[in-house]
Amino acid sequence: MDTRSEGMKEKRQSTAEIVFVWFLRLMAIIAMISGLSYWSQLTGIGGADLPRFDELPVHWQVPWVVLAVLLPCASMGLWMLTSWGVVLWVAASILEIAVYGVWSDSYISRPTVVIGHIVALTVLAAILVVIGLQRYRDRVN
Repeated sequence: MDTRSEGMKEKRQSTAEIVFVWFLRLMAIIAMISGLSYWSQLTGIGGADLPRFDELPVHWQVPWVVLAVLLPCASMGLWMLTSWGVVLWVAASILEIAVYGVWSDSYISRPTVVIGHIVALTVLAAILVVIGLQRYRDRVN
């Protein structure tokens, strides 16, 4: 005997929603690795080609500290599939695009990081558009 009423059927996740979950989890792993690399540079464990953190100019120290805190927090939020995790990750991505792309003359030019973030943000936008269209179609029908 089925105790569920007709109005309480479980909704199955669409393919786009499943892809979205796996995409966020992949970005969470990448964000954690990136955040830990910033921490290794800040603590002096890694980055032998760069001077110690306290010897860096202030315009280098500020984004590194911000990204060292922001990326692991974003990673946790992405892994837990929260909206604040996505917001933190987008903010960190925009900051890295600005530092390594827009202001590359003051910092280090890292075109692969910039291109990677642009691709990831484009994929995020595309998945959200598909999910939004699916939900709109479900409401209309």
